[in-house]
Amino acid sequence: MERKELIPALEDYCPFFAGFYLYYPSRRNVAPKLRALVEHVRWRER
Repeated sequence: MERKELIPALEDYCPFFAGFYLYYPSRRNVAPKLRALVEHVRWRER
């Protein structure tokens, strides 16, 4: 049986990914959906 998996190609040419950067207008009055996204991204970085 074949193994179906992705194999990285050209790894030497891929830039380092330091993480996500989120920019939004203000910390006050943040929409609940955006607040949930920010909390999720922060939780995943730990």
